[in-house]
Amino acid sequence: MKKTALIVLLALFVFNTGILMAAEGNLDEGIAELKEENYEEAIIFFKKAKAAQPGSSAISYYLGIALKKTGDLKGAEENFIEALGVVPPVEEAYTDLIEVYYSQDKLKEAKEWIAKAEAAKVRPANVAFLKGLVLLKEDDNAAAIDAFNKAKELDPSLTQAANYQLAAAYNKEKKFTEAKTALEAVIQADPSSDMASFAREYQKAVEDNIASHKEWRFTIGIAYRYDDNVLLKPEDAIPGVEISGQRDNAILNTLRIDFLPNLGSKWFLNMQYNLVSNYYFKNESHNLFIQSLTVNPGYNFKDGAVYLPVTYNYALLKGRNYMGLLSVKPTVNWMFVKDHIGQAFAGYERRDMLGTIYDDDENRTGNRYLTGLGYIYVFSQGKGMLNARYEYSQDLTDGQNWSNAGNKLTAGATIPFVKGLFGVLNFEAFFQRYKNDNTFFGYKRKDDTYTGTASVVWQATNFMDVSVQYSHTTANSNIYLYQYNRNMYTTGVEFKF
Repeated sequence: MKKTALIVLLALFVFNTGILMAAEGNLDEGIAELKEENYEEAIIFFKKAKAAQPGSSAISYYLGIALKKTGDLKGAEENFIEALGVVPPVEEAYTDLIEVYYSQDKLKEAKEWIAKAEAAKVRPANVAFLKGLVLLKEDDNAAAIDAFNKAKELDPSLTQAANYQLAAAYNKEKKFTEAKTALEAVIQADPSSDMASFAREYQKAVEDNIASHKEWRFTIGIAYRYDDNVLLKPEDAIPGVEISGQRDNAILNTLRIDFLPNLGSKWFLNMQYNLVSNYYFKNESHNLFIQSLTVNPGYNFKDGAVYLPVTYNYALLKGRNYMGLLSVKPTVNWMFVKDHIGQAFAGYERRDMLGTIYDDDENRTGNRYLTGLGYIYVFSQGKGMLNARYEYSQDLTDGQNWSNAGNKLTAGATIPFVKGLFGVLNFEAFFQRYKNDNTFFGYKRKDDTYTGTASVVWQATNFMDVSVQYSHTTANSNIYLYQYNRNMYTTGVEFKF
């Protein structure tokens, strides 16, 4: 009896030893194939080894490596988790598993395993580097910068790679000087390396950002315009009144000053001063001189922004006080799908007519309230754009003849043709329904106004744009005095510095 039991135990020992030897042999064969980059063959050997010895953390780890190399990230993920769940765990699997999650944009899972690796104090420099990559992808740029700095402090061999990623983080934070310095460090570390070549290419983009993010910008323009209906002559003749001289030529002068301080990637501020003068050759009564000042603070959040533009316009007509207009329009933009942006806004305007009012019922002084939604589609790497917007407004004027409710639809497109040449199309339909009976005509006014504009802009140099524009307006109204057609042809040049 004892002899039989001894034989059985000996047989089991020999059997198990054979299985272990087979598993070890397949593992060795798999590692050899892995070193030769024969990943498919390595997977076959590792799977055989795992079947013979399913509880081995080492076999699970190497199988995970081979699967990762072939792009089977799901399989790699499962095996790395197994390698970390067996005692003793393969600590190298922490960083490989984090990389797998990162490459699949599973940032939540990546951060969970980063926390576990930090608690276990495993490969702290590599874990800090991977943490920086995850934070950078989440746009937590400040925390990413801290992580990359920690990585190169813990392991100097990571300095070049960490500096390259630091440049990306600084660039996203609009700290362009720091980004340029980090890229210079990458190049100096090993000028002949591939990473140094990438850094040189990246430097060009950073230098472009430095040039394009100047705090002060100035634009001066001059244009010629032909206007075939300066006086908005009605389509139907006014009994007993002869209107002539409605066609005229004009010179337009423009000046724009922009101040855009660099507040980082989250907060922003755009301040702008505009001056526009429109001088007709014959109809001096319609010469306009308009100044405006806009202050537009805002905050960027993930996939969107909120901003609060405040504008004041002051207009002179024939050199005399004409109108002051204060406008406030809080707006939210959000990218709900890549390249597709939604927009919501509300606003308030205060209009003050500053000239002499001869008829109180015609006084346009008052308050205007508006709200609306918009949509923007960006294409051609941000160079092209389609947009559409709806706006509802209530215009409450002191004079009863101008109080109205309006529905406005706008659509536009910016279309790049070739480098430096693009077209701009805009269309607007404005439907206004007036609240009170007109004191002169005795019934409520209804206006439907349609305006279309087509432009071609040539960016002749970095400092000069040349444009040609055609604009047509058709105004339909149940009161013939406000019904007209108008065509304007404009060509001009702008200088930017």
